[in-house]
Amino acid sequence: MDEQSKTAKFQFKNYKILKSYFEIKNENHSNTINLNFDPKGIISRENSCFKLQLGVKIDDTNESFHIEVIIVADFYFDTDISQENLNKYFFINAPALLFPYVRAYISTLTTLSGINPINLPTLNLTALGGQLQQNTVESTECGDVAVK
Repeated sequence: MDEQSKTAKFQFKNYKILKSYFEIKNENHSNTINLNFDPKGIISRENSCFKLQLGVKIDDTNESFHIEVIIVADFYFDTDISQENLNKYFFINAPALLFPYVRAYISTLTTLSGINPINLPTLNLTALGGQLQQNTVESTECGDVAVK
């Protein structure tokens, strides 16, 4: 196998939206958006998988709308990756890979709802790493269930 056809040692496999809640209270939303994150994870070293659940709550300073989304993603990794690199992949890279899907979903959801679209900014999610690490558990398998 040549160098260009090797697979990555940490792979984003898929995602799905587990929860989506959207309430419009009035149509005069502010340009100041409040974002709150609730990251959780499951690591299965036996199956070389990591499941990331990212809860996102969004509203504005006028409280004109409220959005809650829970998205789950599956990642797989090679067993020969050092623990230090795995921690970077799990707690820094995984949220950064998943967040663009949340951004696109929110933009599409609000656009199709007949209001001005809410376009979340691109963010540096490095600060979520500590919280995600605290909310990550080890398991024998990642499974298809949501992270508790």
